[in-house]
Amino acid sequence: MATVTEYLSQIKDLTIVPPVLISILSLEDDNELGFGELEKKVQSDQVLVARLLKLANSPFFSRGNPIANMKQVITRLGFKTVRSMVAMSMSDSLFSQGNYKKFRDEVWDHSIAKGILAQFLCEEKKMRKEAELSLTCGLMQDLGKIVLNTIDRPKYVEILTEYQTSDLTFSELEIKAFGVDSIEMGTEAAKLWKLPAPIIQAIEDKGKAPKDQSVIGQAIGFGGSLAKLSGHGKKESDTQSLFEMYQDIFSLNKEQNPPLTETYGVKLTNNELYQFCSTL
Repeated sequence: MATVTEYLSQIKDLTIVPPVLISILSLEDDNELGFGELEKKVQSDQVLVARLLKLANSPFFSRGNPIANMKQVITRLGFKTVRSMVAMSMSDSLFSQGNYKKFRDEVWDHSIAKGILAQFLCEEKKMRKEAELSLTCGLMQDLGKIVLNTIDRPKYVEILTEYQTSDLTFSELEIKAFGVDSIEMGTEAAKLWKLPAPIIQAIEDKGKAPKDQSVIGQAIGFGGSLAKLSGHGKKESDTQSLFEMYQDIFSLNKEQNPPLTETYGVKLTNNELYQFCSTL
């Protein structure tokens, strides 16, 4: 069975993550330089421009005033929102490789949901830096699944099928099939492609116990367990206990009424960026 190094050699020349996405994820601030760079990079992808113009002119954001160019889009929606939308739009094509519903439903929808739910938590807890990172880190945390799916799509379809009907975890099934799981594969691929450090950290955190994760890893872990409890991804035997651990870490009220799963679930359904995903 191939090693991680051998898998990396298979993918190093593949454009799995578009260079424009890597460069946009690496833009750190909404200063004047970053604003100009974001506009320039987005304009290099006409499909992306069309998607962003469609959203900016939707009832969510348009306020009755039509938008015709990317400078207006970034001004109206804001640097961070546009960067998140770019990540969603471009990662959609990554998760859609192979064009089969199982991968999109179990991986893409869960990744989007956990990133947005993590963002809700960070905003509520006034964790500004983590709130800005949570959506892109949540999206890219499952990069290893995309990589393994690219390496051997039929084999990964089998993993997804077995996962739905067995008590084994994704990691256990991936190791059985590939000799490596998506956490290790994603971490090494992210390093190979020089993705930003917070994304690499978020991928690594997925394989750690909640108490050993970074703050952004804990926020995404909270979002991931809540997403599964809300029907975005398969609920596993430890999902509820993990959710309760994250509630303790963030000092959340477990007895609140209505429960957090309900209030955050409604917020997710009504979220503009989540609704944007349904148009992709």
